[in-house]
Amino acid sequence: MPSPLQSFSRSVNIAKKFDHSTGQGLTILYQPALLNQWDRATTKRYYGFITDLRAKIDIKSVAEAGIPEVDVTSTRAERLTAVRDVEWNSPRKQLDILLKKSDSPLIHICAISLLNRYPYYQVPLLSFLTDNGVFSIGNDTILYAKVTDVGYGGLFNPDEITIYGAVKEEVTVLPDQPREISFAQSYEWAISDTSQMILPPNPHRLQLTLVNQGSNPIWLNYGALAEAGRGIALMPSGGSYEINQTNPYQGAVAAISEGIGSSLSGLEAV
Repeated sequence: MPSPLQSFSRSVNIAKKFDHSTGQGLTILYQPALLNQWDRATTKRYYGFITDLRAKIDIKSVAEAGIPEVDVTSTRAERLTAVRDVEWNSPRKQLDILLKKSDSPLIHICAISLLNRYPYYQVPLLSFLTDNGVFSIGNDTILYAKVTDVGYGGLFNPDEITIYGAVKEEVTVLPDQPREISFAQSYEWAISDTSQMILPPNPHRLQLTLVNQGSNPIWLNYGALAEAGRGIALMPSGGSYEINQTNPYQGAVAAISEGIGSSLSGLEAV
C-alpha cells in the first residue's frame, strides 16, 4: 500500500538591498526555491508562506519631509489628509511591489512612498500584501520590487532601502508507486540447534513471511549466522515474522532453534 502524502517544510529569509547601483529595474524579492535532485514532489519548486516582510528606508538625497500639522481640534479626516499630503506630496522616491504568475502579466500590488525622515524609518510591508498574518506564494509566482522615479530621480548615494523578512517553504512528497508482487516461492525448513542460512540475498525480494510450525522457539537473524536467544524470536506453534515494504530487507536470512526437530515454513515473493 502506498505511504500517505508527506509535507516537508523549511525556513528561509528575504534580504534585499537597493541603493544607487541598483537602478530602476525589477528585482526579485522572493521566488520559491527549486527542489534538489533527490526530492520527489508534485512540482519543481517549493511553495512559500511569507510570515514577515519589512523595509528599512534611509533616504538622504531629497529634502527632509515635514511633520503633519494637526492639533487636538482636528477631525479624523483632517488628520488623515495631513498625513497623506506629507506622505505623497513631499520630495520623495517610490518603491513598487509587483507580482508575476507564470500565466499572467506583471501585476502592480502597491506603492510605498520613500521619504527623508532622519535618521531612517521602517515600514511593515506584509500589511500591503494581505490582511492575514501570512501571504501565500505559489510555486509558479515571483514577488518583485523596483524603485520608481516620481519626479525626484532614483536612488542616489547614500540612499539605501533594505527589505528583509521570513518565509516558510513547504513541499508535498508523493508516495512511490509500489512494485506489485509477480511471483512467490514457498519453503519448509527443518531447523536444528546449529545455525543455518535459510535464504540467500535476493535483490528482487518484496515480501518474506516466516512461521514457526514446531514446538521449540526459533531465532532469526539478518545475515548468514544466527544465535540462539538473540535476534528475532519466533515462538512455538505459529510465531511469525514478515519482511515487506515497511521494513524492506533483501539480504541473507539465518535461523537456529533451541532444540532439534523444529520446523519453519516460509514464503518469499518477488
